[in-house]
Amino acid sequence: MIIIIISLQYFETVTGTKRSLDCDERTSNTVYIHKQSEFIRNGCKNFRFIPVLFPGAKKSYVPSWLQHTHVYRWPRDWDDILRRLMRVEKYSPPPIGPLPTIVSVPI
Repeated sequence: MIIIIISLQYFETVTGTKRSLDCDERTSNTVYIHKQSEFIRNGCKNFRFIPVLFPGAKKSYVPSWLQHTHVYRWPRDWDDILRRLMRVEKYSPPPIGPLPTIVSVPI
């Protein structure tokens, strides 16, 4: 799984609004992952990317290819993020009981 931390710095990095003279490995990896949107646009489901909005970040900073995914907010949704990482459901489904009896009454 890949956690994508959405912040102003992330938005500036992937949109190219803030050009840095020193392009380090971290920045190039961030842009590379951001450009993988064709994979998801081709009808693939997103089970790999977890977008997390950090304080001060706006929903508009989330890449368009992640708009269909649940966006978490840090630190408010920390427990939901951990559940997603550990693949643990928040609510357990109720047990299946006996089927109801259908009584037909003639009119």
